[in-house]
Amino acid sequence: MLRDTDYLKMANEYSTSIGMATWINFESKGDMMRRGRGEEATINELVALSVEEGIYPKFIKKVYELQRKRKGNIKDSTIYKRAYNLCK
Repeated sequence: MLRDTDYLKMANEYSTSIGMATWINFESKGDMMRRGRGEEATINELVALSVEEGIYPKFIKKVYELQRKRKGNIKDSTIYKRAYNLCK
């Protein structure tokens, strides 16, 4: 169970509802990026970061570009990570 202060910190940082309360030992966005978690959560985080940084249109264009060139068993999260790093 999270302390109220931790939950409020996460809710303010991410502007989300109670679903974020599942993260434990939250310190910062960078801390959450380093933790092992599901592919969908990683993709959502990268999309949120790109919106915050104002690079979303460039980012999503790069995602579609990389998906068209995908070969083999490349996970979606890998494509999103690569697109985000190329757009920074």
